[in-house]
Amino acid sequence: MRKRVGFGLILFILFLMIPHAASRSLDLKKTVGQHEVQIKMDRNPPIIGDNPIEIEIRGAGGKPVTDAKVFINYYMPPMPRMAPMNYVIDAKLKGEKYRAVMNFIMSGPWIIAVKITSGGKAFTAKFNVDAQ
Repeated sequence: MRKRVGFGLILFILFLMIPHAASRSLDLKKTVGQHEVQIKMDRNPPIIGDNPIEIEIRGAGGKPVTDAKVFINYYMPPMPRMAPMNYVIDAKLKGEKYRAVMNFIMSGPWIIAVKITSGGKAFTAKFNVDAQ
């Protein structure tokens, strides 16, 4: 009887952990001037390989910005005796959000610089992530 109760308790705890493990996503926000830039990735931490990213830009009053040109520059901080790892990709508008796929080639700290041009003005929001 004790074994059944212990086994049942373990299964119950594992069952409670499943939604938490499945819902782990990376969600970061930065305010740059009058704009709020939010990035979302479906994995936290990001992994080595492909990582889809979704970018939402809101202007004054919280209105979505959908007329911007958005580039993502993701790079690893310079390290001695290592070639620079610096990549630039274009994010495409889908609905009210911009989407792209970044490919981290190694684990460690990465900087994601979201470069936005809208209304004749350019601004950048930087985020730090740690790929594993």
